[in-house]
Amino acid sequence: MTQPAPIDLPTKDLFRLDGRTIVISGGLGAVGSTVGKAILESGGDVVFIDLAHQPELWSKIEATAAANGTKAWYHRLDVTQADAFPPVFDTIRDQIRHPLRGLVACTGISGVCDATSYPIHAFRKVLDVNIAGTFLAAQAVGKELHRVNVAGSFVLIASMSGWNSNKGINTAAYNASKSAVHQLGRSLAAEWGHLQNTFTYYPAGQPNREVHPPIRVNTISPGHIETALTKEAQETGLVNDWAKQNMLGRISQVEEYRVAVLFLLGDGSSYMTGADLRIDGGHCAW
Repeated sequence: MTQPAPIDLPTKDLFRLDGRTIVISGGLGAVGSTVGKAILESGGDVVFIDLAHQPELWSKIEATAAANGTKAWYHRLDVTQADAFPPVFDTIRDQIRHPLRGLVACTGISGVCDATSYPIHAFRKVLDVNIAGTFLAAQAVGKELHRVNVAGSFVLIASMSGWNSNKGINTAAYNASKSAVHQLGRSLAAEWGHLQNTFTYYPAGQPNREVHPPIRVNTISPGHIETALTKEAQETGLVNDWAKQNMLGRISQVEEYRVAVLFLLGDGSSYMTGADLRIDGGHCAW
């Protein structure tokens, strides 16, 4: 099944998300909460899922929703636990007023350690959160879109660290996990883009596949971002070193990723899937 091109949609509406509900995993983190408010300002309702509830931040999100006539919901959910998703999504299904049409997968952790002394349990935790957690969120939202038979768009937050090795800091697990997010995005884009992308005879003996509207899947690869998590890096001078490693001479702010997310979620990117938007101040082109 194909989705018609939005040729009659006015240009001013290409970034609008009216009539859609978007799920954000890691929704109360720096990136998730910032892009979540941008979605609310652009007409979309948002379901924020995260482990830790932050009342002060949540009050600001609710104020943004109220000011724009949109809705926001919070659900506590550990994205590494597959069994945690069905009951949460049963509740979400009863709450929302517009169908789920998208996902922004922001959940992620890092860890600094020399490879020769990296504890395997810590390495596995990074992979579990960053890649398995991203997959489980995409799987859960994808099931909902297929259930109601609507098209959608997913944005997976990867990293420029999936394209190169970070300089001056040893983060092998994080880098590997973000490369995996790139490949996961391409794989889901192929599987959910059109039935022609999957051979109907493989694996042998499976029932005929159902045909669903396409789900576009893209990734964003941010550069270094100034958040509360970079405070230690600022104190040690590492942030200054990062700034010297890109073409703009500074690290980024979370607000600089709002437009990219809105573009990928909205109809302005209707012919874009399986792609990565690298927003890194020219770091990887250096």
